[in-house]
Amino acid sequence: MSHNWPTGLTHGDCLEVLSVEQSRKADLVYLDPPYFLNREFHLDVRRVDTRFRGNWNEQEVLEHIAHISKLNSTKGLDSYLSWLYERLAAIRSVISPTGSIFLHIGTREAPAVSLVLDELFGAGNWRSTITWQRSHPHNNVTRNLGNVSDFIFYYSMSNEYVFNVLHTPHDETYLNNSFNNSDDRGQYALAPIIQERSRKGNQFEYRGVTPPNGWRVKREELERLDKDGYIHWGANRPYKKIYLADARGAPLQNIWTDLSNITRTEIDRRRYPTQKPLRLLERIVQMASNPGDLVLDPFCGSGTTLVAAKLHGRNFHGIDVSSDALSVAAERLAEAEMTQPGLFAGAEAQLSE
Repeated sequence: MSHNWPTGLTHGDCLEVLSVEQSRKADLVYLDPPYFLNREFHLDVRRVDTRFRGNWNEQEVLEHIAHISKLNSTKGLDSYLSWLYERLAAIRSVISPTGSIFLHIGTREAPAVSLVLDELFGAGNWRSTITWQRSHPHNNVTRNLGNVSDFIFYYSMSNEYVFNVLHTPHDETYLNNSFNNSDDRGQYALAPIIQERSRKGNQFEYRGVTPPNGWRVKREELERLDKDGYIHWGANRPYKKIYLADARGAPLQNIWTDLSNITRTEIDRRRYPTQKPLRLLERIVQMASNPGDLVLDPFCGSGTTLVAAKLHGRNFHGIDVSSDALSVAAERLAEAEMTQPGLFAGAEAQLSE
């Protein structure tokens, strides 16, 4: 657990900032770097959404995008990958041996970026590639598939890393079809207690039942379950009761379709053009770090990663080239003082024990 990096915000290019911070280690890094556009970057400040314009003036916008415009040279993708490689190498130097990194990228850049990550962090340290559905299906598609997703590459520094199993809420159809029995404790589903044909179980007779392939549990466990009322004695065979109150849902998989991008009606209103939904970052923070750990975002923008870290009891450090973005982040962090962890999580996944 790292405590030697002061919590806060730093203005500057992460390449330069991290070059003097190499002795300070982060337990979790999330970054959402600028995407490769392969075109000139133009912005008409007069057309910027009025919700953002209050935080920006024309000169500040031009200074901010000058950093991104360096990526759109005539060298194309090679220039972008070189730019990203340098910064990822600096980021790697400040991650703890048990730490992890999550890199958020668009589908176009993803294949090339994955090769850079393999080289820097090792293909053997790849843990998963998360597909995040960021928007609803597009109806105006005519000559291609609708592009509604981003990728989040997940790597660890070694085989020893923090990972907390999260569980997603049960599907409503599954609940209605499965938890259709009840007793004084509440609704419950039926789970096998007798071993199937594929393998042999524990061979013994219990209450006149001797399954051909045995029981899934030992006699002592079966007796305890029966005594505590956790066995459903059906007309043909017994089952184990799984109560709805104890059911945590399915373990989280690597396709995330339940966290759509920010809308105008959400409580966590957008204050920055590329702002990601808070629930997305809460999920990553809960999954790959523990309370007290240090979370680093080297392209922190409006500070969503930092807010998620703060709400869940982690230390945090954010870096960005835009002082205006850091001002927005500071405001959001101050407001997070008045909230409780999980406020925006809704029916968010639970941490495993």
